[in-house]
Amino acid sequence: MRAGLIVAPTAARWAFQLLACWLLSAAAVAQSAQPAEIAAWQARAAAVTIIRDEWGVPHIYGKTDADAAFGMLYAQCEDNYWQVEESAVRKLGRLAELYGEKELGSDASMAVRQTAARARQAYREGPAGLRQLCDAAAAGINYYLHTHPEVPRRLLTRYESWHLLLQPAPDGANHGITAAERRRLGLGGGGAGGEGVEGWEQQQESGSNAIALAPSKTTTGHSLLLINPHVGFFGDNQRYEAHLVSEQGLNASGFAMLGQFWIWSGFTATTAWAHTNTAADYDDVYQETFDHPKDSTLYCYGRGYRRAVVWTDTLAYQTPAGQQRRVYRFLRTHHGPAIARRGAAWLTVRGATESFGRYAWQAWLMSKAPTLARFKAAMNQRQLLSNTMFADARGNIAYWHGNAVPRRDPAFNWTQPVDGSNPRTEWRGRHSLRSLAQIVNPASGWLQNCNSTPFQAAGPGSPEPGRYPAYLAYDPQTFRAVEAVRQLGTAGPLSPEGLWLLACSPRLPMYAAWLPQVLAASDRQLTRRPELRAELQAVTDTLRRWDCRSGVHSRATTLAFAWGQQYSAYLNQLFPPTVPYYAPGIAAYLHGLQLPVSDSLAVAFLRSAAAELTARYGSPWVPWGEVNRLQRIHSSGSQEKFADSRPSLPVGSFAGSAGSLFAFRTRPEKAQQRQYGIGGNTYVAVVELGPRVRARSVVNFGQSADPASPHYFDQAPLYATYQLKEAWYYQQDVLSHARRSYHPGQ
Repeated sequence: MRAGLIVAPTAARWAFQLLACWLLSAAAVAQSAQPAEIAAWQARAAAVTIIRDEWGVPHIYGKTDADAAFGMLYAQCEDNYWQVEESAVRKLGRLAELYGEKELGSDASMAVRQTAARARQAYREGPAGLRQLCDAAAAGINYYLHTHPEVPRRLLTRYESWHLLLQPAPDGANHGITAAERRRLGLGGGGAGGEGVEGWEQQQESGSNAIALAPSKTTTGHSLLLINPHVGFFGDNQRYEAHLVSEQGLNASGFAMLGQFWIWSGFTATTAWAHTNTAADYDDVYQETFDHPKDSTLYCYGRGYRRAVVWTDTLAYQTPAGQQRRVYRFLRTHHGPAIARRGAAWLTVRGATESFGRYAWQAWLMSKAPTLARFKAAMNQRQLLSNTMFADARGNIAYWHGNAVPRRDPAFNWTQPVDGSNPRTEWRGRHSLRSLAQIVNPASGWLQNCNSTPFQAAGPGSPEPGRYPAYLAYDPQTFRAVEAVRQLGTAGPLSPEGLWLLACSPRLPMYAAWLPQVLAASDRQLTRRPELRAELQAVTDTLRRWDCRSGVHSRATTLAFAWGQQYSAYLNQLFPPTVPYYAPGIAAYLHGLQLPVSDSLAVAFLRSAAAELTARYGSPWVPWGEVNRLQRIHSSGSQEKFADSRPSLPVGSFAGSAGSLFAFRTRPEKAQQRQYGIGGNTYVAVVELGPRVRARSVVNFGQSADPASPHYFDQAPLYATYQLKEAWYYQQDVLSHARRSYHPGQ
């Protein structure tokens, strides 16, 4: 497994100190476990069996739910302990102890949100069942470390139960807070992700697709569900495929996030569910005024003042000379912690889910729900910050837009910071599940959400927007949703394979909307400036013949991508990050209704795109597969560089922001010609809920982060060519395809 010391090459002294810390920590973990505790771990391990199938996917069997949680974290550590530890360190706010001063902003972002204290409280106050799961999951990590003394401990030598409930609070990114405004309080930084998203294209890229088909819309007469998250390939966002089974009614397969013990999206024998990111407003930013003439801790509220809570925290950071410390001063009002400054005002953020323990418990109950009624009962806890798609073996399909959504005065613009001194901006409880935008068993026989509006989720049978306050669904109709609705509205009954083909559609509706306008502008410009014809005629002819479908052999796709890069850079200037991508002012441009540029500028982008391709590749006629590649690097995504000299695979798909249902977003690397995937489709599954559930799935790389493992990159060829593998569910099938069966610690 790739897990080692990540240090600057010139910091030899620092490297020596880190190595010494690792040797001490390895000894410490051996000493910290008492014989009784080790015996308890061994007894738990004896009750857990992990069966690895031909793709390395762990099928984890235990007597109790807690046994399954123990096995889940043990298996995750086997496959990627580096990331399990990294994620915990980040959420604890201790990254600077590994990486130095540059990560203090990240750690401060965790400290001001008091993530560790909130996790401890969530564990103390959680139901007994949740505490048992956390105890077992932490024991699974600790037992892995106990049985693998050779694995480097970069910082953590022991995991506590409450570590499983670490989760950052909302960061206000949906409300236009910028990185610069955070930095005024010393917050932000690459590790925390606290800088938010700085461009409309990137804002749209993060998300997922989910499609549910009723039996009337399928060739088999069984419900179908597409699970299709679009997230980053590296860091905390990685999806981990697993199958959990216990004798207490648990039998769920799907994906988890590394460091978490539950199946987040997946299926049981009778139900399947998926989540997508939502613009339903589950957090708010308040603009607080501190203008008291004598007391700087008093802030305006109503006709008087309230006192803010002010505290200090000392954060450690590593240097070549040893560990140093810095004191931070933090502030919170009754709305929440101050996370930014805008002029003289402090900006505080409040989130609907106060306890990540309740969030985790709801997710666990959903993974055990055998029916729609039980699933709705779990959903009614209203702790999730996402949309939910559902299908079951009885033929039901359902969709809920959002889950934990506060009730507010609709007279305010909740997309921007609101006046914290006005009592009318206080929340009025939480929306009931019944009052959220939702659809159950629509007449169309299909449901879709692609981080898009619920008001077109089922065709003509979708909810009416006038029935709901705007903050329940700020979402636009994304280009991915445009494509999904187009296909679902015209397709006949679909087989599981047909649903997968739909989900791999190469059509790019963004370019179908924009290119006619670009070409018309080019025609007008060439009429006025015929001297440009020699330069542009072949380019415009190529784009005019293009069917707006991406593919590895398509040269027009590469040309369109290069034009889109120029145009998106312009949009990022036109609409700064203080404007959410779903705001009305940008919606028309995102959906191709008009180009906010002159003819001359649209053509200038086209000329620049062709010139850039020529400079980079020697010609503007480059097959898309030569540019668009899949390559696996270190789990962090940043501590190892992509390289043209290393093996990679061509991918014909495109960024989801252009409407590609199979989303694949790349980044360029300095001194490299190709661009490599960093986000988009990760774990994908098509689930058929018949008398016997059947699912087929794929992940973007492979199960293990160890370059020496046969499962490091073994699913990538399937992924790059739009193929799925069997996701074995029933025990006899799992045993038939087993490659290794063992108890943790063996």
